[in-house]
Amino acid sequence: MIPTLLVGVLFFNSCTALKEAQERREKRLLEKRNASSLMLKSSDVVPKITPDALFGESDHYTLEFAEDLQGMPAFDEVHEREEFINSALGYMESLYEAMREHFGFHPEHKIRVTLHDVYRGSRLGAFTTTQYRFGIQNGRYEKFISGIQMDFPMQMYEKHGVRVHELTHAFTNIYYIPVWFSEGIAVLIQSEYAQGGLHPKYDSLKADVRIDLNGENELENWTGHTENSPLTQWRYRYAYTLVAELWKRYGNDFYIKVFELMEADGLHQQLESLMPTSILVYYFSQAAGEDLVPFFRELHFIKVRRLTKTDIVKYIEALNAQIQRRRE
Repeated sequence: MIPTLLVGVLFFNSCTALKEAQERREKRLLEKRNASSLMLKSSDVVPKITPDALFGESDHYTLEFAEDLQGMPAFDEVHEREEFINSALGYMESLYEAMREHFGFHPEHKIRVTLHDVYRGSRLGAFTTTQYRFGIQNGRYEKFISGIQMDFPMQMYEKHGVRVHELTHAFTNIYYIPVWFSEGIAVLIQSEYAQGGLHPKYDSLKADVRIDLNGENELENWTGHTENSPLTQWRYRYAYTLVAELWKRYGNDFYIKVFELMEADGLHQQLESLMPTSILVYYFSQAAGEDLVPFFRELHFIKVRRLTKTDIVKYIEALNAQIQRRRE
């Protein structure tokens, strides 16, 4: 009887310690939902800067001025550019550490940031691009990250919410997640932590859903923030509302668990394109400890179905076989 009681006490103490550790982490994350204490705080980084101050480098970033920006009055002298690089890289290193804490992982490659006066014919767009290389490893097709590039017109870079949004993409793009989740989690971090959100949440996921003529949630066919559609603003808001709801239900470390599970399996590296929402919901369910397929089906994600890891592996193998046939 005594050994049984001892095991029970140890188990209870272990569970209590785990719960307390999780509560401390959640408290710490909640306390950091303040722009002055997190997203606007500069780190102590001392970047390396070239003599002409057109290029700077820190632990996790490089920063350079595009040619069209170098002649602008605010950046046409070396000391002006040098001062800006010191401030910018310090700020972004602070963001980097915040993102690493929220997601539990970080990119292996340095993030290359280029500042422009005009980019792609506009001063109103910021873009994060992930470069890939492809190969065969252990007899299977895999994608590997070869670089991450962020391009900002200066007008957009000066908006701290935009910086946070794009940096979130730099962190999460390596997992080839669906567009709606990529944009939703970027808006969540931008809004809840950087306090720079432009897309307020909806009151109700069910009441504010929009479905197409096939009865499918309009998030499912979202191609990203380069899209120009009357639905674009709704998609940002609804994706944010959905991502925030799951976060609220399952805790501040929910998405850390999701990305840890993805990383452990490494299946995303074998995908040729973005993962279907069904695969993402598989990892959501694993992290939540309950089946979330009914939740998504109620929101008219009609393509979502219940998967096992075996189903996912078979899907990827079939996809890889198609790739090989196309290349033969």
